[in-house]
Amino acid sequence: MTADLLLHGADWVVRSAAEKLRDGAVAIAGERIAAVGSSAELEARFPDAERIDCRGTIVSPGLVNPHNHVYEILGRGLGKDMTTEQWLRRLVYPVNAALDDEDFYWGAVLACADVIAAGTTTMVEQLTNLARFHADAELRAFRDCGLRTRVARASSTDSTIDPRENGDPDEEVAATAAYLERWAGEEMVRPWVGPSGMFSCDPDTLVRLKRLASERGARFAIHLSETREQLELARANGYSGQIEWAHRLGLLDGETVVAHAIWISPEEIELLAQSGCHVVHNPTSNMLMTSGVAPVPDMLAAGVRVAVGSDGPSSNDAQDMLAEMKMANLLQRAVTLDPTVLDARTCWAMGTEAGAAAVGHEGELGRLEPGWLADVTAFRTGGNPAMQPIFDPVESLVYHGSGRDVCLTIIAGEVRYRDGEFVDLDIEQALRHVRRVIVPKVEQTVGEIIPSQMNEG
Repeated sequence: MTADLLLHGADWVVRSAAEKLRDGAVAIAGERIAAVGSSAELEARFPDAERIDCRGTIVSPGLVNPHNHVYEILGRGLGKDMTTEQWLRRLVYPVNAALDDEDFYWGAVLACADVIAAGTTTMVEQLTNLARFHADAELRAFRDCGLRTRVARASSTDSTIDPRENGDPDEEVAATAAYLERWAGEEMVRPWVGPSGMFSCDPDTLVRLKRLASERGARFAIHLSETREQLELARANGYSGQIEWAHRLGLLDGETVVAHAIWISPEEIELLAQSGCHVVHNPTSNMLMTSGVAPVPDMLAAGVRVAVGSDGPSSNDAQDMLAEMKMANLLQRAVTLDPTVLDARTCWAMGTEAGAAAVGHEGELGRLEPGWLADVTAFRTGGNPAMQPIFDPVESLVYHGSGRDVCLTIIAGEVRYRDGEFVDLDIEQALRHVRRVIVPKVEQTVGEIIPSQMNEG
């Protein structure tokens, strides 16, 4: 076997949460990993491969973010004194209504640059509420940027937030079917079905959308039990919680990705485990939006498949998966007073292998293994005081690492970011459009919630 690219001389290669090696190397052939081993071994084995000197780095699998709303990047930094429902009504919905396809495209390019530069190589984007009408524009942006992305398009028939987003049930299902058809056959970007939740779609339409996703081989993404208000909505409809409600409707199975799952009972945890569905924990967002604390240790103990995600860049406001791993760890320590409740290896696996399983790439993403997809990132340690000393690379990355330490991101065997430079991503045009076109629209739309000092001058 030959290799096209050889990453060699890494101080550490993190193959998985449990396996790492010093002075390691990774050989890449096409879009797959050809070999992982010592630098001496792989340099001798692949003498003709193009080489990238990785001395002074930790090389690891690309990070996987299975829950995001990247369109929120256009309202980043705003609405921080609001509850989730207030934030949706006063910021997210008005901003989405004010923007057009071009705005969503360049906003998505900006978000891609942000996540790629922070070491994320695979992401799920959920286009909820009014943003769903710009799904095609965002998909083009993700494809143009080379980011491995799964894009869940929402539907709405019965919104408790804003009636402007509502559509006829038949038309909503037909629009989602057409969307799946338009993007069928794509590899790097794939369409999913993603109704926002019980607060936006009537039960019959949710069942129809889940059936459509199953028929088309697409995954089904939904928010469940994120807030106390959502719990009360379930109880008003005769259920103990939204997980039970979703279970009764037949929405939960191994192809369903549930965001949040905060306000849930022990009985609902068992339902999640039995269904085989994936849960995405979004700790920073849950804290910032005062949503609550998900019972992650209880879910893991019950066998629920739990990954970690960032949620959107207006409810976070970062897209740094290392930060999410740390927050997942610290949040559980704070509420349980147990320093062993969620260790660094578990958090690392939640941001890599568990995320890969959630997006449908179990066994080929999230680890560095021969034959697996070549999504790789490297974190700068040499000359970087924030990353020294290192006794264990996984512990270091989770507890004192940052996406800003990333110096190399490879997706499907292609270098997409290296030493501060993007490949095939026009960040300058994106920044120019955001600054000149989008920011004035946002200021005009939601100026009353923008801090006064930002409007001075």
